[in-house]
Amino acid sequence: MSSSTAPLPPQPILVDGADLVQLGTYFRTMPVLADMIKDELTPRLSRNTTDGEFRQLRRDALDRIVNRCKESKSAYRVIHFPEEQVPCKVDGCRETIVGVYFEVVNPISRANIMLSMRIAHNIAFHGFGRAKEPMRNMGNSPFGDADIQLDAEALQKTLVGLDVPQAAATELKVFADANPLPKKAKLIFEKLEPTEFEAGRGIEPLFNILAHLVEYGCADIHIKSGHPPCGVLRGNVTPFTDFPVLTPEMTTHYVNTLMSEAQRDVFWKVREMDLAFPVKGVGRFRCNVYHSAGAPGMVLRVIADTILPAEVLGLPPVLKKTVFERQGLILITGQTGSGKTTTLAALLEFANVNRKIHVLTLENPVEFVYEPKQAIFTQREMEVDSMSFTMAMRGALRQKPDIILIGEMRDAETITSGLKAAETGHLVMSTLHTNDAVQTINRLINTFPPHEQDAVRIQLASSLKASVAQRLIPRADKPGRVASLEILLVTPNARGENTKNHIQKGNSDALYQVLKTSLYDGMQSQNQALFKHYCAGLISADDSLANSDNPDELIRLMREHAGLTGSK
Repeated sequence: MSSSTAPLPPQPILVDGADLVQLGTYFRTMPVLADMIKDELTPRLSRNTTDGEFRQLRRDALDRIVNRCKESKSAYRVIHFPEEQVPCKVDGCRETIVGVYFEVVNPISRANIMLSMRIAHNIAFHGFGRAKEPMRNMGNSPFGDADIQLDAEALQKTLVGLDVPQAAATELKVFADANPLPKKAKLIFEKLEPTEFEAGRGIEPLFNILAHLVEYGCADIHIKSGHPPCGVLRGNVTPFTDFPVLTPEMTTHYVNTLMSEAQRDVFWKVREMDLAFPVKGVGRFRCNVYHSAGAPGMVLRVIADTILPAEVLGLPPVLKKTVFERQGLILITGQTGSGKTTTLAALLEFANVNRKIHVLTLENPVEFVYEPKQAIFTQREMEVDSMSFTMAMRGALRQKPDIILIGEMRDAETITSGLKAAETGHLVMSTLHTNDAVQTINRLINTFPPHEQDAVRIQLASSLKASVAQRLIPRADKPGRVASLEILLVTPNARGENTKNHIQKGNSDALYQVLKTSLYDGMQSQNQALFKHYCAGLISADDSLANSDNPDELIRLMREHAGLTGSK
């Protein structure tokens, strides 16, 4: 589907079951954010525009565009990965499907929905809300087609308050009523009454605090003596002063409430503890309990009940290919809070929907809980379901898993076990705390003593399939964040053989060059990933440069994209 808005193509090609013709016309006339930015910005630039002026002009242009869309009650669209282009498979259609995801944004409510571009194309040009998505592995071997369908109810919610043509809205409602997608029943949190102990000391039940902060959209929650409960909203720590400042007695009570007697005995000896727990009607929480300044505290990560699909997260399509690999190692890396676990869960859920396999997870603690679909899951929590990681991995090789998820590769023991499993016919997926896809390789190798590093290099070169470094960047057009992913792949072709040789020789410079010059295979450097989001209008120039490891290169790309030369 082309990102251009004019002229309109001929009337949609009608096929059996066509029922969204008017909605298709609405989709085709919806303006593209990147095009609007270019039209708004270009007349205001000159060859003497400095970098600072250029960034400010772009910020102002985006603000004007969003405000105009609000005033006119018009949705706009964002085309993700427009470099991906495939022909339409519908008989008689000669249009090219441009892009991977079609994002519809409501500028008033700030709601959005991500659609597969194949579905968006079929709606826009053929009037029906279904499509087939080819499934491939990294060697592009076929694994059949996935049937996908428009989530009409979610699209309806996204378009609330906008001037949508009545005929298109009617079509959408009819389609939603006739083609409902299965929805998970939403549990309602029932506020807890304080216990006698809590009432006598003025302590608010912990689960009430968690439910309140989750309702506000907090991704992380800090419970710390001397502060009110704090939540992380869009990357910013925000105190919730409708709760009192917490005292050591309060935090001690909360810690003891969460733990079993055995866990309490361990915590009060070592002063550290990782655990996870559910709150009915709220979600699951991953929790690190610690001791600071004489009082316990905790940091909780909110784990959603529903695993977000890869298309909702806007993940590069090549990552879906990795879950069809027979064996190897896939690493998702990034700093704490960068969304590594969410990305990994989306990929495992994609495998769950499309592969008849056994998935084994070894985590400490268990985070996302998977509902079996095509796959079956065995989820084991270290120190609860197995006494040690070594014992769990020894048993894993006898449990015939197709995919093994290792929660985090923390030390030489987990890395060795993961590499061994990846060499013996398993697809191993894990996370690591690094910010760079190439440096991830060096970090793994440097975990071992010097006399073992050459052997580990050879193992890693033969096992690694993908190293992905993820960062979350604030969106420029609306609240929220977008994932920017640096992707290094070891592909099953001549380029992949060269990559293996570079890993064995420790040639980091050559690996960076592979990243930059392998767009066709789905690889990209962090700068290239940031530049794609910038061009789409999703992130600002300021945030792009702040997250770049080579800002000089990035500002040059930005100026060239705007028709400017040089750097000022």
